[in-house]
Amino acid sequence: MNKVKEKRLEKNLTQLELANLVGVTPKYIGFIENGERNPSLQVAQKIASALGYGIDDIFLQAKCTKCT
Repeated sequence: MNKVKEKRLEKNLTQLELANLVGVTPKYIGFIENGERNPSLQVAQKIASALGYGIDDIFLQAKCTKCT
């Protein structure tokens, strides 16, 4: 599950509620959650803040230390 969606559901927020907090449309939140769009740095920061997390907690990909 996408981390934005995971954290949004943990906070019991709908896409509409999160969108209103961030200042974007619910459709755009859906695009982000489905991996169809990447948010700008500003929008990513607003999403993270609205969910009560740091931007890296939601949007930073884990590095693979044993990749070949």
